[in-house]
Parts: sequence; C-alpha cells; structure tokens
Amino acid sequence: MIRCVHCNKENEDIFTYCLNCGKPLEQSLSSFRPKAASPAKKVSFKLEEVRVDGSQGEVFPLVQGFNTIGKSGGQVNIPDDPRVCDGHATLDVGADMAFLEDNSSVYGTFVRIRDEVALTDGDQLRIGHGLFQVQLSLPLPPPTSDGAAWLGSAGALSNHSGRLLRLGPDGVVLEAYLLGSNELLIGRTSGDVLMSQDPFVSSRHASISVKGGTCKLTDLGSTNGSFLKIRGRVAVSPGDVILIGQKLLRLRRVEG
Repeated sequence: MIRCVHCNKENEDIFTYCLNCGKPLEQSLSSFRPKAASPAKKVSFKLEEVRVDGSQGEVFPLVQGFNTIGKSGGQVNIPDDPRVCDGHATLDVGADMAFLEDNSSVYGTFVRIRDEVALTDGDQLRIGHGLFQVQLSLPLPPPTSDGAAWLGSAGALSNHSGRLLRLGPDGVVLEAYLLGSNELLIGRTSGDVLMSQDPFVSSRHASISVKGGTCKLTDLGSTNGSFLKIRGRVAVSPGDVILIGQKLLRLRRVEG
C-alpha cells in the first residue's frame, strides 16, 4: 500500500494516481521508506554479590559458555572463604538461560528456593548458619520373637515418615526431628526447631511436612531465605540467589 502525501489515503501500489484526490502518487512513492527492523538486543548475564545488609557488592560479568566459580582462576573468584574450593561450581550460560552444576565440592552449592519445593531423601538445606539433611527412609528394627516392641520405640506403628537431621562439623548429627503430616516449624523465636542464637533466621522461617507421600519445604517469607543443595545440573533463572560458602550471588540478565 502507498499512502498519499496529499490526502493521507492508502492506495494499492498498482495505481499511479490517488483514487481519492487524483494527485500523482510519484511523490508519495519516493517518500515511502520501509521501517527498518530493530536490531536484536544482545542478552548476557552477570552475578551480583549480595552483602549481609542486602546491598549489592562486587559484580562478576559472565561469558557465553562455561564460567567457573571458585577460590581463584575462574570468572567468579571467592579467595577468602575457607568453604569455597578451587573450581567449586560451574555456571553454563546460554543465549537466554543458564545452568548451574556443583563440581563435587566439599561443602556443596545451594540455591534459594522460591516459596516451596519438593524434597527427596538425602537433600540438604541451609537455613541461616544451620545445615540440615532430610532422611525419608527410616529403617525398621526386625520384629522380636515374642512380638514385644523394642525399648525406646513408639510401641506402635506411627505416622512419621522421615526425620530432619541437624548436621555439625564433618556431618555429625547434632539433633533429629521426626517428619510427618504435621508441619515441622523452623524459627528463631517459635517452632519445633529453634535457632535462637542465629541472627540470620527469622522468627518463623520455614516449615517441612510430608503429605500424600511428598515431602515439601516451604519458606514462610523469611528475610534471608531457605536454600537447597543442588544435585547434578540445574537450571537457574534471573533473580535466583546462589549460596557458595558464605557468599551470596544473585543472577542478573543484562540487555544491551
């Protein structure tokens, strides 16, 4: 279509004169320019350090492909944290998404959950400074010859389907809490698992429950979040917060 510059009427491009005002379309044709296509925006990613007060710290630009996060020699270096290994984790950045993988590090790599997540046997959690592990397979002792319950057992079948273990140095179990259909509340001032000495834990921080055969961790709007240790290669999205050692890193998209 050609729009007449005199009367603004659109005409089929087979005509040389405007069907509305009769004036030549030559000038209209010469002034017509197809709209140039907008150049595609280049998308990249970066990691931003999240300081203790929530402000932005150091910024780490990421390259397309593999980015190493570790103590030194990579794209994201954390030299002063004893819980960070050389080549601790890898962030594989694509055109519009990224994948995070832990490289068999000693202390693991964690990602902040968004509201709620399903847990499987052996999953580890970071809440404040606390490290927890979910145990969903409870071994049962063999039955006694006379049918009596074992000393220290509940004495009858229970509705508990797992335990939450609080871990100390070298994986030593410090405390154990039974998991079932009722919520197990974790908090600083109230709950079943009290962490009163940890300033990074909210009053009512998170809960864990087992319903319909599924164990779920729910963050209760805590200030500092609840973190799940990753297994294998996982997708991460802009806004996700990664915890490595004591360092918090937020993934951001950069368009330019």
